[in-house]
Amino acid sequence: MAKAADLPRIVIVGGGAGGLELATTLGRRLGARKRADVVLVDGAATHIWKPLLHEVATGALNTGEDEVNYFGHAYRNGYRFEFGWMAGLDRERKTIRIAPVTGPDGDELAAAREIGYDTLILALGAIANDFGTPGAQTHCMFLNTPEDAENLRRKILAQSFAVGNSGDPVRKLNIGIVGGGPTGVELAAEIDHTIRELHHYGGGLTPAQLEITIIEGAERILATAPESLSHYATEALLQRGILVACNSRVAEVNERGFVLADGKVIESDIRVWAAGVKAAEWLGTLGLHTNRLNQIEVTTTLQTLTDKHIFAIGDCASAPDGEGGKPLPATAQVAHQQASWLADALEALQAGREVTPFRFKPQGIIVSVGKHAAVASLAAVVGPKRDYYVEGRGAKLIYSSLYRLHQAAVHGWVLAVLLWIGDKLRRAAQPTLKLH
Repeated sequence: MAKAADLPRIVIVGGGAGGLELATTLGRRLGARKRADVVLVDGAATHIWKPLLHEVATGALNTGEDEVNYFGHAYRNGYRFEFGWMAGLDRERKTIRIAPVTGPDGDELAAAREIGYDTLILALGAIANDFGTPGAQTHCMFLNTPEDAENLRRKILAQSFAVGNSGDPVRKLNIGIVGGGPTGVELAAEIDHTIRELHHYGGGLTPAQLEITIIEGAERILATAPESLSHYATEALLQRGILVACNSRVAEVNERGFVLADGKVIESDIRVWAAGVKAAEWLGTLGLHTNRLNQIEVTTTLQTLTDKHIFAIGDCASAPDGEGGKPLPATAQVAHQQASWLADALEALQAGREVTPFRFKPQGIIVSVGKHAAVASLAAVVGPKRDYYVEGRGAKLIYSSLYRLHQAAVHGWVLAVLLWIGDKLRRAAQPTLKLH
């Protein structure tokens, strides 16, 4: 039996949607069969599916029940997990540097170290892009990590309790969300649902005391979706009392709220920035070609322009849609397909076979607009000449299935079905929201 030191080492940095799915597939195919040493590196100990952070932020998704522990998952799926944040890259020595791991009190738990690789895949995700707007970093909350989502959840609970128990029925809880893309729309709808549920559980804040405003710089929300879908989503939000301010560019953020370019102020007790994405700035220090959003530029085989032994996938990569095509969007759908393709490609390359370029197959767009409602454009599936979309409970069923597909990719179908049954049983026995 080959030792790990004798095997080609594949190092994946980043355990998000794409990175974890890739590590799982390669671990099962190559790691468990002692054909490669597959290593996943991440500074967090657990994984939560990023497209559902808006549900973590409102308590609809309990991270304690839905997160995946990398240590246990690695043991069951044939790869190794290295705990720590990547801090540097030495391409000549083919090693990455891992920063020291510290505990909550600042004590060092693990010293800085290096990990060698034969093949390196960067799947580091992205963060919100505030475009340098004055005051955004100081006065806004973000949804980059599960910790961000938990902080927002606690803020919403605290503010709703304060307003609901103020004794002033006229006082409102104003929440402003910058960004009318899927994240902003879904977060607004989920917060509205959460406040209604809290009121049913005895919370003092009434739905009438909640005012949510989505601030979007484009002419309409969901600007990349078909216009009919955008209009339906707008109507669904307005029916719930959620305000939509389009053609509104934020010039500054302060403790009162958002100052627009025309001087208008949208007062907000809770301010969330959910507009735009960019990769972390430190990626520009690795010596790899990056674009103005700090994304690593790759070829049609997802190899970096600088080094054929280094690949990049997901939101941290700027990948062309075919030879000479436009860069692909930063979505979980793209990351999933890239992870699936790269798992096959690396296995083929190890066997000495040629690989065909990656081609993205768009599956449409779907956005949740409430507990039992969503809107979905399936034009990319049924054909570009047909403006076909689904709405209401049917679309919500499709939306919910996306997370189950991710669970199946990470755990296998048997465990994914058991997890679904467990979720149903918990919802029957417990409150639908995390209230503490």
